[in-house]
Amino acid sequence: MVVTAKVEAGGGQSSGSSGQSGQTGNEESKKKYDLKLSGVLTNNEEINWDYIKNEVELLYTSIPTITLDMYQLQINKEDILNFNKELDNLAIVVKNENKEETLSQLTKMYSFMPKFFQNTADENWQKVVADTKNNVFNGYSKLDSGDWQGIANDIQNATSEYTKLMSDTNINQEKQYAINKGYIMLNELQNAVSTQDTSVFLIKYKNLIEQIDNL
Repeated sequence: MVVTAKVEAGGGQSSGSSGQSGQTGNEESKKKYDLKLSGVLTNNEEINWDYIKNEVELLYTSIPTITLDMYQLQINKEDILNFNKELDNLAIVVKNENKEETLSQLTKMYSFMPKFFQNTADENWQKVVADTKNNVFNGYSKLDSGDWQGIANDIQNATSEYTKLMSDTNINQEKQYAINKGYIMLNELQNAVSTQDTSVFLIKYKNLIEQIDNL
C-alpha cells in the first residue's frame, strides 16, 4: 500500500508534485488547506518507500510558503508550529519504513485540518467535512493493527459529524444530493467494519473519500 501526503492551498496546490503555493494578494481569504491520504488497493503490495520518501522531501519545499500563507490567515501560531513538527516526525517514520507508524503520523497531521478550516473555510459545511475525513482517516490508519473496535468508534464519530450536513439549510439542492450520497457510503463503510474484512473496507473507504473530496 502506498501512502502520500499533499497540502493544498486555494485553487492552486502545494504538494510533492508541484512544490508551489496557490493564491496571493486579494485572494488570501479564499485559501484552503487539505492533507490527503491515498492508498493503493492491494493490501499485500510491496511499498515503494523510495517514492514516499521523495514525496515527503518535496513537501518540505512547500512548507515555508504554506507557513507564511497560514500566518497571513491568522491561524493559531502554535498549531502551525506543531503541524510543521509533525511533518518532521513523518519524515522520521518514513525513513524507518514503518507502514503503521506512517499511517498514524499522517492522521496526526490531518487532525490539524479542521482547526485550519476555522479560518479558511468559506462555509461551515467545509469544516464538518474536514472533521468527518479526520475520523475516517483515523479508522483507516488502524487497519494493519486489526483494531476493529477502534475503527468502529472512528467511523461512528465520522457519521455523527457528517450528520450535521443533513440538516444544513444553507446547502443548495445539488450539493445536498451529493452529501446524501456520501452519507449512504459512510453507512456502507460502517457495514464493512462489521464484516471485519480489510479488502471490503478499503474498497468502500476509497469510494467514500473520492465522494467527499468532490463535495
